[in-house]
Amino acid sequence: MTIDVSSTKGSEDAAGSASSLATTPDSLWNRAGINIAYRLRQVSQSIELATMRRRLRRLGAGNVYSIPTWTTRWELNALFALASACPPGAVALEVGSYLGASSCCLAAGLARAGGRLVCVDTWQNDTLPGDPHDVFAEFERNVRGLRASITPIRARSSEIPAADLPEKLHLIFLDGDHRYEAIHAEFELLAPRIVEGGVLAFHDAIAFEGVARTIGEALTSGRWQFGGHVDNLIWLRRVRWIVPEHHPPSHATRHASR
Repeated sequence: MTIDVSSTKGSEDAAGSASSLATTPDSLWNRAGINIAYRLRQVSQSIELATMRRRLRRLGAGNVYSIPTWTTRWELNALFALASACPPGAVALEVGSYLGASSCCLAAGLARAGGRLVCVDTWQNDTLPGDPHDVFAEFERNVRGLRASITPIRARSSEIPAADLPEKLHLIFLDGDHRYEAIHAEFELLAPRIVEGGVLAFHDAIAFEGVARTIGEALTSGRWQFGGHVDNLIWLRRVRWIVPEHHPPSHATRHASR
């Protein structure tokens, strides 16, 4: 049997080259750079969270990061930023408040300029895993520092009389029933109340098909633009057209101009 020594030697040389390549100065510098960048990001995030915690504490929501929630800290910070960007006296609405973590961030941002938040929930945990049970008392305890800026409505969004809803809303956060029929109905009910330039935010926008489908339909309507994305939170902004849509002149108009 004949063995191709040149082929074997070529494989050994290639392996040796790969091994030496892995320990070249350039690769070591790359690894060090990646490690430093990762650590710097961790430090930056820690500083950001500490700064946000101090700001929220001054506004009456210092306990927000200790409240059990399905919303990440970065999503909570984004909600605070969206609420803080609303104009003075703005009104926001949240569907699905649970134990109040997101409610605290929204209300704290709004309260800086005299705004208020309407929270809609049954507080029976009927759309969450586990057995339904009343958590309204716990919600009340968690939001007590901002209670003056919060109006709770204990009902399903589909059961609220239209007269009980604010006529104009600057921000809506939907985090209730994520089935398509439910989230689509909430969108149809509430979205027309958002002012031009206002924000409509969806939680679990990536995890649930019904939420993603509703977002897609909103975007294809031409009345909403993509606003931003943090983790599993996506928000849209109601379009404020500067130039109205062009409509060709009708036959009668063309005839009259001749």
